[in-house]
Amino acid sequence: MNRIRPVVVSAVALAAVATLSACSEMASGAQGPEHGQPGHKMLSATTVNGLGAVVTDADGKTLYRFDKDIAQPPTSNCDGECATAWPPVLAGVATPMLKGIQETQVGTVARKDGSTQLTLNGWPLYEFSGDKAPGEANGQGVNGTWFAVAPDGSKITAGGKTGGSGY
Repeated sequence: MNRIRPVVVSAVALAAVATLSACSEMASGAQGPEHGQPGHKMLSATTVNGLGAVVTDADGKTLYRFDKDIAQPPTSNCDGECATAWPPVLAGVATPMLKGIQETQVGTVARKDGSTQLTLNGWPLYEFSGDKAPGEANGQGVNGTWFAVAPDGSKITAGGKTGGSGY
C-alpha cells in the first residue's frame, strides 16, 4: 500500500498541472473547442493611453476603422497599397473570441480579393503597419479618416494625427 500512495499522489498532481496548463492555453486563445482552436481570432476591449477603451487583437495591437468604408451594408474600400499599410483583420475559421465586446456587434464582410474581414457594428476592422507594440495607436486620426475603434464599433476621435498613409 505504501508504494501505491506516492504513485497516486503523483498522478493526481500531474493531472492537476495538465488541467491548469490547458485552462491557461484556452484563456490565452491558444486551444480548446470553445476558447480558441487554431483559426480563432481574439477581439478585446483594452485601455490605451490617451484614447480610453479601444478594440485590440490577440497581440494587444490597436484596431482601426476607415471613414471611407461603409457600415451598412458592410463594405471595405481599402485594397492594394492601402491594405499593405492598413492590413485587414481577416476572419478565422471559427467564431472570434471576445472580451468586453458584444457578440451581436461582430460580423464579417467579403473583400474584393475574396477574403473575409471581421467587422464591428458593420465597420471593417484593420491593423496599422506603423503600430509595432501592444498599446500603440500611431494610426489614430491619420488623414482624418482612420480612427481607433471603440468596443461598440464607434470611432474614437481623441488624439488624432494628420498626414501619412491615410488613403
